[in-house]
Amino acid sequence: MQTRTPAVLQTTHKRTVSLMSAASVCVLVTGMAALNPDVRSHVANVVFGDRATELSTMAAPARAALRAATSFVGSYTDAPRSVMAFGVGAVVLFCLMLRT
Repeated sequence: MQTRTPAVLQTTHKRTVSLMSAASVCVLVTGMAALNPDVRSHVANVVFGDRATELSTMAAPARAALRAATSFVGSYTDAPRSVMAFGVGAVVLFCLMLRT
């Protein structure tokens, strides 16, 4: 029976966090595409159309939004998971409110 070293555990943790982050982004984009036809057309262009033009058009605003979101979320890394879950729920409800 092998014992996992701290380096292996750390690498596994980093991969798990990366996978969960990618899955979260996919869930958010899918939800937004289901709610907004503009987002749906952007996603369709990325998947089936001209990726280079579409991604370059979205890069600048997305970079600014991502920078603001990561700085905001980074300040709450020590918060309990229930607070983070509440925050995610609040963001989802806010997006739904903007849609209607």
